[in-house]
Amino acid sequence: MKKLYQYTMILLAGVLGACSSMSVSDPYSDSFPADFDVNVYMALHPELRILQVKDYVSNQNAATEAAWAQQGLDAATLKANDEAAFKTNTTALASIYANPYLGGYNAAGWETDQADSTVLADLLAFNFIGTTEDLTELQNIPVNEFLISQQYIMFGQSHGWAYRLCTDAEAADLVNHPDRKTLKIDSLQRASATAEKAADAMKFVADTNLYCRDAAGADRVIQ
Repeated sequence: MKKLYQYTMILLAGVLGACSSMSVSDPYSDSFPADFDVNVYMALHPELRILQVKDYVSNQNAATEAAWAQQGLDAATLKANDEAAFKTNTTALASIYANPYLGGYNAAGWETDQADSTVLADLLAFNFIGTTEDLTELQNIPVNEFLISQQYIMFGQSHGWAYRLCTDAEAADLVNHPDRKTLKIDSLQRASATAEKAADAMKFVADTNLYCRDAAGADRVIQ
């Protein structure tokens, strides 16, 4: 499951990167559902914001390291010292860990996971080198709503991602609004993803339905 999550995150990073080259007047902008709300979509898929934040921090850190080097400072040592200090700030780490748009972990797992080197390595991606106010800096990162909304047009829509919450009527009507996992398109796309990772040739089949998410977390057909 962890490998699948990592694969998905890498794939989404590529999609978001492609989105950044698109203009605001791109013709795809006419393809949004009438009730599409980028903030709702982001809340349903926080991994998009997580990728955006990690990319922002990485770019800022690269600029800081370059500035240190230009000043004749030992950038490698300064970075190592900063990261060591970051790892000891358990209050900030716990907040980052449990924030759905940062670490994205369940808060209840912090007591156990704070000793997990893999988790700490993941949280390190949220460390701004050159400052001790990491949490404040992270909270001040602007949301690029354009990139997130274009991800839906370029990837999410064709892959059957839910874009809004289900209404009570939709959630109560499993006949007319079935769970996506029961549909043939779901199995077809899963097979396509498996074939792609195995470097096998298999044509991708786009999902033409729209989906909402119910209270239980199931993605249901809207139309």
